[in-house]
Amino acid sequence: MAKFQPHLETCPICGSAGNCHIHDYYGRSIIDFQAGKREKSDLCVMRVFCDSCEHAHAILPDVIIPYSSYSLLFILRLLGQYFAGRFTIEQLCERYQISTKQFYKWLSLWKTHKQEWLGILSDLDTSDVSFLRSIILLDSFSSFAMGFILHFAHSFLQSHRNPIPASLKNAQYHQKVFAPDISIF
Repeated sequence: MAKFQPHLETCPICGSAGNCHIHDYYGRSIIDFQAGKREKSDLCVMRVFCDSCEHAHAILPDVIIPYSSYSLLFILRLLGQYFAGRFTIEQLCERYQISTKQFYKWLSLWKTHKQEWLGILSDLDTSDVSFLRSIILLDSFSSFAMGFILHFAHSFLQSHRNPIPASLKNAQYHQKVFAPDISIF
């Protein structure tokens, strides 16, 4: 975020350029899994404000799935271990401290988003392990994330579509992925 310059950005709601500035920051917790254990971290999220349409926009890093307490990496680690057959579902749920209902929700979301991204025929020919590996090995995860958002109007592994802003009934909600200063994968 050190290189992010809001005054150079175009507002995703009204399209005006050069009218955004840092508005405020808010705290957010995120759950990840590192060094073999579940970990909760506090993040500081920047919000920018567009002077033209008076909308505020949260600037979220790639590892955050909008409206989710769990990081993208948490879910990908869990699913990767499941696809590799390392643990039973019960063992994974115990290890990651989640319910089996949550596990099956993420697995279903994975399958849906994989099929949306690849298409039905390619989905049938592409194993879950190889698709996961292709995401992790990307030079720029941000490119995949932005492509997914542009095609489907929500983030990869986000459980629901984004809301339409209340004050502009004809405006569509937009997400934009900003390339991070460092690679997350």
